Amino acid sequence: MSQQEQPWQPGPSDLPFTTHLIDPHGDRHGDRHLGFNEDEGRYYRLWQHKAPERLHTGDAIFLRPSDINQISSYAMIWVRNHPEDPRGYELIDEVAAGVKAIVMHFAQAAQAPAQR
Repeated sequence: MSQQEQPWQPGPSDLPFTTHLIDPHGDRHGDRHLGFNEDEGRYYRLWQHKAPERLHTGDAIFLRPSDINQISSYAMIWVRNHPEDPRGYELIDEVAAGVKAIVMHFAQAAQAPAQR
């Protein structure tokens, strides 16, 4: 996630999955676009000039904390629709780890003394 980002707004031919979270600020701040692969139950980061990058769900949450509700909802719907798939347990753990990481990050940031 530390790669230099280039501004980019994907078009219809750039969206390889059925579910996508397109960064509304992609044209100014870089590419934090996500795709959810329904076949695999996995999140991918979408790039302009390279193949989608598979992400741990926790990394997807950290990349797009304002979309934590959608990220976790898509994941939980996938788990519900694939009750026999062992990926479901991994996905639940990834969501839980991502939620913990983002809550801890913001909790620590809130406790840090203000820099003036």
